[in-house]
Amino acid sequence: MTTDYLHGVEQYLLDDPVKPIRILSASTIGLIATADDAEEKIFPLNTPVLVASDKLIEKAGKTGTLRAALQDIYRQSGAVVVVVRVPEPKNQAEPTEEELATIIGTVDNDTGIYTGLKALRIAEALLGVRPRLMIVPEFSHLYDVAASMETEAKNLNAIPIIDGDESGYSNVIQMADKFKEAFFVNGGIKILDPAAKKKVTRKASATIAGHIVRVDFSEGYWHSPSNRKIYGITGTSEKVDHAIGSRTSKANLYNSENVATIVNQQGGWYLYGNRLCNGVMLPHQRVRYIVGDSILYAHQEMVDRNITRDYVDAVKARVNNLLRRLKARQVISGGECWIDEELNLADIGTGQVTWDYDLGLYDIAERLTFRQHINKTYNEQVFTS
Repeated sequence: MTTDYLHGVEQYLLDDPVKPIRILSASTIGLIATADDAEEKIFPLNTPVLVASDKLIEKAGKTGTLRAALQDIYRQSGAVVVVVRVPEPKNQAEPTEEELATIIGTVDNDTGIYTGLKALRIAEALLGVRPRLMIVPEFSHLYDVAASMETEAKNLNAIPIIDGDESGYSNVIQMADKFKEAFFVNGGIKILDPAAKKKVTRKASATIAGHIVRVDFSEGYWHSPSNRKIYGITGTSEKVDHAIGSRTSKANLYNSENVATIVNQQGGWYLYGNRLCNGVMLPHQRVRYIVGDSILYAHQEMVDRNITRDYVDAVKARVNNLLRRLKARQVISGGECWIDEELNLADIGTGQVTWDYDLGLYDIAERLTFRQHINKTYNEQVFTS
């Protein structure tokens, strides 16, 4: 209490200890692309650039992968894209090790310079957004690039979308087996290129990223993008047979090995496959990332406070309020935050306090089973009046 004299009534405006936790965006795309003829002022080399509409496509040049990738994304949906332009290989189909190294990039801690794929690490510091989906079209089918994507994505709690090389079922499965927390898609797309006045074929990852964002906007990031129609493509570069109920179709064989693909059904092209390479459902991983990071961001302001009973209870209440909101929106089926008394008693004096929480994740209806029965009693009406 202050010792200043006051004859009257006063008021203190106190902080709300249980302020709502803001949910972070799940749909920002991180794109590594090449385009030596892009406008340097708009897309400087090795610098994260925020693209929020298709208006900047005209500034993206006509060589390399940047223009095509942005077209593929925006053909599916409006999106926020963090673009990092990297030097264009002399031969895009067969880049040298040195050229691949410029795509993967480096970090110089002394100068603070980040290049290539690693430049996505500083996107949030420079632009205020964190990539949650990561693509490197036309290069992610190369193992060195794909492996670096998975590493960088893990640093950002993002999902890398890796293209298969379409070199045959066995080779594709062997490649996918090398990854864990990646969404692996085999089968390029065919589109009609108005400028070239012909059909062209390219890898699917940019299209799939835009497709996922569209599903995010229309249904929510906690829904699977599988079995949703892909817009604007005329075919795929690999023929993948798909028949409802077939265990031996190529689509089902791919899916059984945690490889997604694109199938033609009922006159349209659909993404088909729910799982990351480790078998975890894509929406489940995204929910864990977004909920977890939202909680972390919301409590940065709670660092370096005294660990009092009110402090501990306030944090627990904030998390429980968030979990209740998520349950009400059917993002999760349930969740609860609690204090492990034994663990925290052991940490007294260390400056550390721990809260535990759990999440209930809705199952994805990946397999529907209908059991058909024969009932002869329906025939009794033939002989009865």
